[in-house]
Amino acid sequence: MNIAFFANDKKREQDLAEAFIAGVEKRGDKGFVFKTIENDARFPVPWPDVVAMVGVKSRDRYRECQDKGIHTIMLDKSYQRHGGWEWWRCAINAHHPTATLMDINRPRDRMADVELSDWRKPTKRGHIVIAGSSAKYHRFYDLPEPTKWATDLVAEIRKHTDRPIIYRPKPSWHDAVPIDGTSYSKLPDTIGDVLKGAHALVTHGSNACFEAVVAGVPCIILGDGVAKPISSTDIADIERPYLAPNYDRQRWLAALSYCQWTLEEFKSGEAWAEIRPQIGA
Repeated sequence: MNIAFFANDKKREQDLAEAFIAGVEKRGDKGFVFKTIENDARFPVPWPDVVAMVGVKSRDRYRECQDKGIHTIMLDKSYQRHGGWEWWRCAINAHHPTATLMDINRPRDRMADVELSDWRKPTKRGHIVIAGSSAKYHRFYDLPEPTKWATDLVAEIRKHTDRPIIYRPKPSWHDAVPIDGTSYSKLPDTIGDVLKGAHALVTHGSNACFEAVVAGVPCIILGDGVAKPISSTDIADIERPYLAPNYDRQRWLAALSYCQWTLEEFKSGEAWAEIRPQIGA
C-alpha cells in the first residue's frame, strides 16, 4: 500500500508526517511526505492508495480524494485538551471517526487517566452551552458563516426552552462576536468554566462535546461531533437530552482512545497496525 502524507511547513506537521510515514514503512508499506502550502501540492503520479492530511484546512484535497476514490486519513488535535499536541486524533475517510467509532469493542487500556463524571442532576436552572466552530470548519462542512449559524441555532433553541444560553465560539476564531439573547464566553474562560452548572451542550462538531461528556453534561450533536453515538441529535430533545448508560460511555471512551496516538506510537508502527485494517483497501 502506498501512503502520501501532505503536511505544511510547520515543524509540528512535519514531525507528525515523518513519524507517521516511519511507522508505515516499519509495517511493510510505502510512504512519502509532501510539503505543502495550504493546498498547493500536486498529487503524485501514480496516485497513492491513501492520503493523510491535517485539519479542515485540507477540505479541497479531501474532496479531491473522494472524487478519485482514494482513501483518506484526517489528523487533527486530540480530543482530550490536556494532552495539547502530544496526542493526535485520526479518522479514516472522514473528519471525525464518529460513524465507525463504536464498531469495535475496545479494551480500556488507553486514556486510563480520563475519569467520567456522573451525569449532571437535572435542575430548572441549568444553562445551555452552544459550542461553535471556526470559519474553516464551516467551509469544510458547507455550513453557513459561524455567527449566522449560531444566531439561527439560538432561535431554534428558543422554540423549546427559555433556559439561559451561553455562546462559546471556538477560542482561536478571531472574528467571533457576541450574539443577542446569549451570554458570551471567551478566553480566559475555559470550556470547563462554561460547563459548570450546564444543563446541556449543543454543537455541530466541536471537540467541546468530549469535555462535556467527560464532565457529565449531555450533548445535542447536530453534525459529525464525536459524542454523537451517545448523544441526542435533535434540538427538540433539549429539555430531556439522552443520557447514555455508563457502560456505553465507557465503551465510547475506550473506542476514542484507539483513534488518538502519540508521535512515538506513530513512529513505532503501533498506530498504523490499528489504522491499516480499518482502511479496507
